[in-house]
Amino acid sequence: MLLDHAKLLLDQGRAKDAEVKIKEFLQQEPDNDYALSLLARCLFHRKQFDEGIAVIQNAIRFNPGESFYYYLLAFGHYQKDNHPQAIDNLNRAMVLNPWHAEYYGLLSFVLLGERKFNAALDKANEGLALEADNLTCLNARSMALNKLKKTDEAIATMQDALAQDPDSEFTHTTIGWNLLERGRHKEAATHFREALRLNPVMQNAQSGLKEALKSKIPPYKWLLQYSFWVNNQGKKLKVAMPIILYIVFRLLIGIFRQSSTTEALVWVVAGIYLLFVIGSWTMNSIANFFLLFHPDGKYALTNTEKWSAISVITAMVSGFIILALALFTPLANGTAYEDSFFAAGLVCLSLALPLGEADYPIRFKKNNKRNFFSLLLTGLGLFSLLFAAFFPAQALIVMGIYGVAFIVYNWSGVLRY
Repeated sequence: MLLDHAKLLLDQGRAKDAEVKIKEFLQQEPDNDYALSLLARCLFHRKQFDEGIAVIQNAIRFNPGESFYYYLLAFGHYQKDNHPQAIDNLNRAMVLNPWHAEYYGLLSFVLLGERKFNAALDKANEGLALEADNLTCLNARSMALNKLKKTDEAIATMQDALAQDPDSEFTHTTIGWNLLERGRHKEAATHFREALRLNPVMQNAQSGLKEALKSKIPPYKWLLQYSFWVNNQGKKLKVAMPIILYIVFRLLIGIFRQSSTTEALVWVVAGIYLLFVIGSWTMNSIANFFLLFHPDGKYALTNTEKWSAISVITAMVSGFIILALALFTPLANGTAYEDSFFAAGLVCLSLALPLGEADYPIRFKKNNKRNFFSLLLTGLGLFSLLFAAFFPAQALIVMGIYGVAFIVYNWSGVLRY
């Protein structure tokens, strides 16, 4: 009875309450593999994937012939982006039970994550051959078709999925992302809102709605489409693309400088390149700042996103004001502050990058590497601004050190992926 009650609670989305019942049962039967599988599902539901993986591995130890346990183990690894382990365990599940469509659906999603779109489509089709109305396979098939630019077939597949279950938040979310990738952000927002009406805490739908709302800002929409394109090409191109763009930029500059008639284009190319680079650093936070004043967006933003947006805008506005004062007023002209005043404006502008990547509220313990280096660079930048205010003669040296750190931070970010 305890396990039946626990499963009912889990099906109702009350994973924490279900976990209490299951642990009570396991005190009596600690080697019950079915109870362990339910506990793993509870932990996965609560995003505790490492703990869930350990529990389901224990269940497999007691019952290695149950295919569904390998599926659960694969799901845990998939959520952690450990695709090879997920594929290996799904193949084991399908050897034990090759007639379960859900296994093929999850494998299709894993292959989508590996950007193997044709293979993902094949697995989704195999699952649908076993169960024509399986929602996981229908959603995976639609996403694979969308990635392969077979838009009409993707739409038809999603219409089939909605016909099977018009109240599936999973299907509405998949449709939303497909539409968003095609640049149809207004239609995408409609499906994300419907998904959130059905499940207000669905994180994938929340993320999708934020992206759809931010896509109303044309520069953000263009950068998002660029991001979709780069991600679809694979991890290697994602890492190489900033380097490729920089090389192309340098080549164009060199070519245009060869002739006096094209020399003016150097400034055009440099301006476009700098706008792209700065936009890629800050556009997400700028768009989030606009969402603070949107009736839907302000509730969708996390605390980190809100403070990140405010911090980035503050840094950029401060930087532009200082640069304007340095360039267009005699405030610092002819004084020791003249050069450091201009450099201070550049430092303020550049602080938008680490401030946009930091976690909020600010903490100085238990930081991951990204947050630690973001805070370290921010601290160095603020320290250089203090030097500019009180020790202008030495400020440029400190700002030079900050500049080197900024370049290293920026390129290490490119190579983190």
